[in-house]
Amino acid sequence: MKKIRYTVLIICCFAAQVQAQKEGNIWHFGFGFALDFNSGSPQLISPSSMQTFEGCASISDADGDLQFYTNGGGRDPIQSGQSSGKIWNRNHAVMYDMGNTEGGGFSSAQSSVIIPKPGSPNRYYLFTMEEVEYNIGGSVPSQPLGRGLSYFEVDMNLNSGLGGVSAYVGSVYVPTYEGLCAIRHANGVDYWVIVHQSDESGYAVFPVTAAGVGNPVLFDVNVVSATTGIIKGAPNGQWLCSGASLGAVLCKFDPATGVVSDPLALNGLDNQEFSPNSQRLFSTNSEEVFYFDLSAADIEGSKTVVGNTQNTGLINAQMQLGPDGNIYFLQTSFFIDAVYLSAIVCPNLAPFLDLEIITFETGQDEQFFGLPNFDNSIFRLDEDPPLAVNLGEVQNICNGQSVLLDAGIPGATYDWSNGGTTQTIQVSAPGLYAVTVTSGCGVGVDSVEVLQTGFDLDAGPDISACEGDPVQLNGTGSGTLVWSPEDLVDDPSSATPQFTGNSTATLVLTSTENGCTAQDTVLVTVNPQPVAGVQADLTNLVAGESAQLSGSGAGTYLWSPATNLSCTDCPNPVAMPETTTTYLLTITSPLGCTDTASITINVAPPLCDVEFPKAFTPNGDGRNDAFRPLIAQGTYEMVIYNRWGEAVYQGNTPWDGRSKAQSAPSDVYVFKATVRLCEEEKVVVGDVTLLR
Repeated sequence: MKKIRYTVLIICCFAAQVQAQKEGNIWHFGFGFALDFNSGSPQLISPSSMQTFEGCASISDADGDLQFYTNGGGRDPIQSGQSSGKIWNRNHAVMYDMGNTEGGGFSSAQSSVIIPKPGSPNRYYLFTMEEVEYNIGGSVPSQPLGRGLSYFEVDMNLNSGLGGVSAYVGSVYVPTYEGLCAIRHANGVDYWVIVHQSDESGYAVFPVTAAGVGNPVLFDVNVVSATTGIIKGAPNGQWLCSGASLGAVLCKFDPATGVVSDPLALNGLDNQEFSPNSQRLFSTNSEEVFYFDLSAADIEGSKTVVGNTQNTGLINAQMQLGPDGNIYFLQTSFFIDAVYLSAIVCPNLAPFLDLEIITFETGQDEQFFGLPNFDNSIFRLDEDPPLAVNLGEVQNICNGQSVLLDAGIPGATYDWSNGGTTQTIQVSAPGLYAVTVTSGCGVGVDSVEVLQTGFDLDAGPDISACEGDPVQLNGTGSGTLVWSPEDLVDDPSSATPQFTGNSTATLVLTSTENGCTAQDTVLVTVNPQPVAGVQADLTNLVAGESAQLSGSGAGTYLWSPATNLSCTDCPNPVAMPETTTTYLLTITSPLGCTDTASITINVAPPLCDVEFPKAFTPNGDGRNDAFRPLIAQGTYEMVIYNRWGEAVYQGNTPWDGRSKAQSAPSDVYVFKATVRLCEEEKVVVGDVTLLR
């Protein structure tokens, strides 16, 4: 049976998740172990089919539900004694067996990492990495230098939602061993995958976009001894660190371009991990857990020891940032049948160690050293969440009595609104009491209202009314009731008086009984009425004509009736009524108050007679410049003839006195017009005098 020991984290265990992304909430690792962070802290769960000595990866969906997990690779079990590489689905059944020639290495420090496939929902890339001991039991003939970097595409739409491998691309980059890191692109969609260069002189950086896995760009860092082993990326994507042989190299990384720069050698490091806010690099050696301040001018000189682990007699193994903002690491020994999960608590601000939180019982042949590998951006936490300070619900006291208020978090500093500086304070007066609690993981604030006891006093809910509308207060309570200010109600001693004010006011209902006094307030908000107005450019129309209505007033508009209106909710609709109509405008203010205004448009029957002017003067003075039928509606076509019977104009628009692009001379012209008016067609022949 696996034993679990939980240690109370005094100041930094949060009751809820501290980040919105839950893709890293389920961890599968080691020989059949799994942790669930969905409750806020790691809980040991079962089952798990995982079989791995070091490297592994898990992925969950946005709700924290497991999708699949993998050991990243393996060898021929008969030749090497290892498990073959496998991918397990959420039901812990084998989704895909990599066999003896696919995937990465069984003891690769970072055998795998899983990222979403950009632009492809429900699809993932599973990248795998070879181990430096790739030739245990004999190398594969077609892979003389191992498999290097490879990847699978996993489609969660396959197998009824349990997922399946849709593609495998082997040996993308060979040789490379042990280190495999994924960093989210600055655009929040794409990724960078970083591995060690084949000659261990630096990094190979692969872009991963919707177009696929691109070609690598190589960056030399000139710290050869440190460019092996685990590669870690900061949650904000701006730092990169790898290390081996008690040394490490720290580089800046540009998540927008994938450029690696400014390498810095750090000595005496075994394992590395960044803080959630990316401002510290934590590490261990055989004796200590410590960190470097990445904002310091002298980063190496900023080394700060968090705690000593020498007395545990255990080996400090891999570190991994967790969903709850803590950094977890394994502690193991080849001389005991257990592996322990320990934590660096509050790594952003005031870190301390919480050792051996969970015990994983193992056999001596089942020691493991690795935790799942993630894109650390899902654990980014630039600021620690507020401390969970809870002063409780409303407290009640009476004269001569008191109540104890407790900030609830021991070992912190306290600043009460009444000047108190202790965890608890005794109060004997009603009021609003607030406390600010400061501790290593952040600051928490809460307040509580202290009321008199013995009352069921309620001034009622806040009221919102329109100016001029009656307002009834709805107070309840025992004892002697009095409203104030008294001049704002018709009966101050009634629980439910009429509000007589004409503007927004706060009313206080006071109850007095047996020497105790309690008060409650109600806010009466008096909202101004909008003022609606209506105008029209024409109020007398002939049927078929239109009028431009113009509304005024602040708020939303509603015109009625809607018939023959160009719109009913705009300020200035066009009306074309067929008969005399009164239009009503209702304006509703943003606060729900209304006002109305109306206007009547008189409509006369349509004029069905047609007349023509006897003369026109096309001299451009804007008066009588064209010749056309004198009709308010309908259409027409005209032919104009000169005295020799020649047609000088033909069309359905007014004649401007020009013929063949020339001004026609002053004369008498004959016209023939076909007019369509009042659903009839009339032919009119006459003459018109053109005067210049």
